Amino acid sequence: MSRKLGALTTAGVLGLTLLIPQAAGAVTNDAASRDAVAGTYRAAPIGVWTGTVTFPTGQVEATMSFHANGKVCLLTPPPGPDGGVEGQGTWQSTGPHTFTFKVTERFFDGAGTTTGYLRATHNATLRGNVFTTVGDGAFYDADWKEQNTFTATSNMRRKTRTVSC
Repeated sequence: MSRKLGALTTAGVLGLTLLIPQAAGAVTNDAASRDAVAGTYRAAPIGVWTGTVTFPTGQVEATMSFHANGKVCLLTPPPGPDGGVEGQGTWQSTGPHTFTFKVTERFFDGAGTTTGYLRATHNATLRGNVFTTVGDGAFYDADWKEQNTFTATSNMRRKTRTVSC
């Protein structure tokens, strides 16, 4: 029995030795994974998320894609005859279950002319495939003159771990 256990232990150690360098090389592409290799787990909301953003005058459905390189982009329906919105920003892990992100959105009319902007910063808490946020935002006109500031919250659920946009 001890001979079999010794052989299994040796095989297990050799297997780990072969896997660790490959895994370490594969995960050093993003900050969250580098921290994991170093022994510190950091929140990594990689993938596409859908949910509701609530602000003082109402709420909107949102879809966002978080990339391993720190990019976040808003996935919105294609522009219609009345215009649309596009947005992107950055995110970073701030702890084992927390991260922050900043986004800028551009609103445009049917001709593609910018009609305004929104900038927002959110602090998020990640629990499995769900995150919640509290953040601040500001609306600007097409000339970047501030029109309104607000506080917002969101409740998001991971749709897929595959990124988009």
